[in-house]
Amino acid sequence: MVKIRASKLRDVELISDTGVRLGWVYDLSFDEETGELLVIVAEPDEDLDTSEFVTDHEGLLLIPFSAVKSIGEVIIIDSARLTVKSKLRGITTRE
Repeated sequence: MVKIRASKLRDVELISDTGVRLGWVYDLSFDEETGELLVIVAEPDEDLDTSEFVTDHEGLLLIPFSAVKSIGEVIIIDSARLTVKSKLRGITTRE
């Protein structure tokens, strides 16, 4: 197992496995209780239409860590596991 410091991931480029430049790592979000890494918070590429992506109130992309395929010089994101708003619209909640 290769260990990578979170600080080394700052500003690493995020690219989908289909070749779309998503942006650059801005921050990481994790579960305080379990330590599980949940989301990569990313500054979107200026050419990326973010309207279909899940973003925070500042317009930063929220990419589930479960969508990461590999980490190296760049981070490759599995586009099939990338949460986009059109997928969320079909989800209903039950009380």
